[in-house]
Formats: sequence, C-alpha cells, structure tokens
Amino acid sequence: MKTVMKLFFKSIFLTLIIASTTTYSVKAETPESTPKTTPQAAPAATNLTTVTNSEAEVELRINNLLRFARQFRGVPYRYGGTSPRGFDCSGFTSYVYKNMGYSIPRTGRAQFANGKRVERSQLKPGDLVFFAGRGGGAAIGHVGIVTAVDGNGSDFSFIHASCSRGITESHSTESYYRARYRNACRIINKGTVGNKVEELTAENL
Repeated sequence: MKTVMKLFFKSIFLTLIIASTTTYSVKAETPESTPKTTPQAAPAATNLTTVTNSEAEVELRINNLLRFARQFRGVPYRYGGTSPRGFDCSGFTSYVYKNMGYSIPRTGRAQFANGKRVERSQLKPGDLVFFAGRGGGAAIGHVGIVTAVDGNGSDFSFIHASCSRGITESHSTESYYRARYRNACRIINKGTVGNKVEELTAENL
C-alpha cells in the first residue's frame, strides 16, 4: 500500500513539473508584443532663397525683414560699411537681406540687376528703391528698403543709410529724394528671383 501511495504522489509531482516547464517554454517563445512606432519625418528645411509659395508667407517674411532693419536705426553712416558698426546704403540693404536668408550683391547696381523690376505704382514694403547720387544723372547712387506705401500707390517711406543721419526712415516726397528717384526692384516675391535688368549701369557711390 505504501509503495502504491509513493508512486501515486510521485506521478502527481512529475506531472506538475512538466506542466510548469511547458508553460514557461510557451511564454518564452511568445513574448508580449510591443507597439510599433512609425518614425516621424524630420521637418523640411526652410531655404529662404527658394520660391515663395503664398501671399501669407511673403507678408511674414517682409514683416520680419522690416523689423530686423529697424533695429539699426541710429547706426552711423560709414562709407564701405557693411556691419552694425556703420553702414553705407548698399552695405545696409545687403546686410539686412543676407540676415533674412537672401544673398544679394554688394552694390546698388548689382542689387537692381538681380531683382525683379517693379513699377513705382506697384511698390510694396520690402522692395528696394534706387536713387541718383548727388551729381544726378541716370547712375544709381543710393538704395533703400520700402517700409510703407501711401494710398496713392506711388509715394512711399523707406529705411536707408543716410550720409548725414545714419540709418533712418525717409519719405519719397522729400525734395532730395523726389528729384532723384530712379527705379525699384523686388527680391521677396512669389516667383523666382533673378530677373536681370541692366538699364542702370553705374556702380553704387
């Protein structure tokens, strides 16, 4: 009888061991599944020299450009200057545009040649406006950035490096600038930049 009981308990004990081993083996072979994550695409890099796609984007960039330019009001004029220590007119415009992501030439003549020509009646903030120098004539001698356009569509305010006042805002109706206005071009627009216009060929003074 004792032998039968021993065999009975021994068989139960072996059955439990086998069952537990099998359960562990199944769990080891079927690990819990983990949720799969889809990699997120990196944000597309913004290249300010590419084509601008919307009016809202154009307006935002122009507002940022003018805000940046106005930070330098009062900086003195310096012939050949291209930094906040002192600017000349084309040094100022090229510095402002460069810091907004647009690489434009250093001289007024080259800046005009690399922008899209704009009629005076179609001016918008952000456009470059060109004036003759003190000697008059057709040669470009001064350049500024339009900050506002009057209701009549042809008069405007602009920020520039003035020989006497440094970085300041002036108006196209001031006698000096009214007599010397020559032309305008647009750098920030919905189309490609780079329309070559070479009617005015003198170097910026």
